[in-house]
Amino acid sequence: MKQMGSGINIGNTLDVHGIDSYLPDADVQDFETAWGNPPISEELLQQIYSAGIRTIRIPVSWGDHLDSDGTIDPAWLDRVTEVVDQALGIGFYVIVNTHHEPWIIPSKDNADAVTQQLCRLWSQIAERFADRDTHLLFESMNEPRLVGTPEEWTSGTEESREIINQLNAAFVETIRSAGGWNETRWLLLPAYATQYKAEALAAMVLPEDPYLIVSVHAYIPHQFTSGSSSWASQRSKGVASIDEMMQTLDQLFLRRKIPVIITEFGCRETVAPDERLDWAQYYLTAADRLGIPCLWWDDGKNYCLINRDTLAWEHPEIVQMLCPALPDQERSK
Repeated sequence: MKQMGSGINIGNTLDVHGIDSYLPDADVQDFETAWGNPPISEELLQQIYSAGIRTIRIPVSWGDHLDSDGTIDPAWLDRVTEVVDQALGIGFYVIVNTHHEPWIIPSKDNADAVTQQLCRLWSQIAERFADRDTHLLFESMNEPRLVGTPEEWTSGTEESREIINQLNAAFVETIRSAGGWNETRWLLLPAYATQYKAEALAAMVLPEDPYLIVSVHAYIPHQFTSGSSSWASQRSKGVASIDEMMQTLDQLFLRRKIPVIITEFGCRETVAPDERLDWAQYYLTAADRLGIPCLWWDDGKNYCLINRDTLAWEHPEIVQMLCPALPDQERSK
């Protein structure tokens, strides 16, 4: 994980979904731009790389691009391939996932159908990228949870946590059987809702495989990062929450030589800049002590670090915290 370092998500682009109601004849570019961001360009990727970032997560939603047999629309798969290959060619580590997938419902009634569709989907992705080396990583699911229930943003139920384990195991088996570089590709697995809380993480049962990484999302403290509370009013609680999470990740995984990546974290722009910097400094320093990479959620809007139209960095001071090892004179201006 040391070679990967912390990095950034390119969100709200290839993960766009559910636009058929207002764009019934949407094509590939319509999907990519429907939430207000331009298409991912090689120039954007180059600018991110020039800032010293070496790892990007490319969230991808697939469900709107599957036919009745679960076959991926060739045009969509080609576009994802184009972006991934551009990023790999530049030199990034790239994480590709299944992002907004409302059909992934971890309940007993849905388990068999979800497993079948998930494996069908990942078998096609793995086959397409079989000859790309291990700079490309796959992440099984994004925040799999019981949507619309009281348990949605908790640590889940015993049943739902067990089904997440089953889905992760099926994903690993599917990728490993796809041949090529997939036999030793690093694979990221989430707990229920990609939670950072101990109850969800402790319930994870990982397959016997030497190339697995635990994926965690943690916008903490939520009242500050996603709400309207100040860091001054939340700092004591926030520091305790961050410390508790890091201790949990260390005890459950790192001490067992299982890597962890915080694949989503971030803080809204509406927060006072000095408080945002203090929070980011504490968070990233705590993660760095344990060698945990953190990937900022950049959605091009509220959590934006780089302006995707002008390619100018909106918050270079946060970028420098993400990748402090690169000398300033080597950074893109």
